[in-house]
Amino acid sequence: MSDRAAFLRRWRGTPYDTAERHCWWLASLVQAELFGRTLPAADPGLVADARARAETMATHPARAEWRETPTPVDGALVLMGKVAGAKTHCGVYLAQDGGLILHTDERHGVVLDSPLELAAARRWRLTYLIPA
Repeated sequence: MSDRAAFLRRWRGTPYDTAERHCWWLASLVQAELFGRTLPAADPGLVADARARAETMATHPARAEWRETPTPVDGALVLMGKVAGAKTHCGVYLAQDGGLILHTDERHGVVLDSPLELAAARRWRLTYLIPA
């Protein structure tokens, strides 16, 4: 767990940046460094285009390598959106402190939030994905 703690100390609070430090960058970094998984690179144009981002998250060929799970597990990729079927944000579920989602946004930078907070306060619909 010390590797995870060091990772979190290093990255928490890092400011969001549309060019480099967006939610997919963070999810990819977490998957690579903490779980040994590689996610496909993000098209930089998707950061500013929510519709295209939602379409890509729903239909990208790499999605076939992941399956939905109703119950989050450590390392699950979390897709988030306010409209069913239109996920525009992502993070990674960490099974610690009751379960937290590591993600980054413009207002807060890299943060840990509980699934309940994201679902209730921000009205995000959460989809958990694990490797198939």
